[in-house]
Amino acid sequence: MTTRLYRAWQPGNPQNRVFLPNFWIKLLNRASKGPKALPENVLYFEVHPQMTRHDVREYLTKIYELPVRDVNTRVKMGKIEWDSVDTKTRRALWKEDDKKFAYVTMCRGFKHDFPNLFPDDEIEKETSQVERHKELMRNLERNAKAASRDRNDVGTWFGL
Repeated sequence: MTTRLYRAWQPGNPQNRVFLPNFWIKLLNRASKGPKALPENVLYFEVHPQMTRHDVREYLTKIYELPVRDVNTRVKMGKIEWDSVDTKTRRALWKEDDKKFAYVTMCRGFKHDFPNLFPDDEIEKETSQVERHKELMRNLERNAKAASRDRNDVGTWFGL
């Protein structure tokens, strides 16, 4: 399952090694309240469709050194787009790819929190810069209208 292609093996050559798999894992934000709420020691991943439970466990323990206790997977069928509303004569036009999700239970006491990527002080600084730029643009527009107030029907290609 790697992108690397090997030459045909000959006696005396070194053993072929697999360095990185083509598998991917994406950590999703779990619901903390409601009927879909998960305990704190359960992580919710979207995984590559060909990954098995064993692959997910090995991926997390060997690469990220996480204390995995149990792995459950489920496949969610992609949405199907139909050509008409009539159920007797309709045909499937398009089907999205299926998605595979993994519920990984960690050992007791494990807690994962998503990092705060956008701290409040950074957001305030960015919004103040945006407001300052908006004010500058308003001033430039006001000045441009004042400079060209007598040029109603003349295009901008003539310049001043």
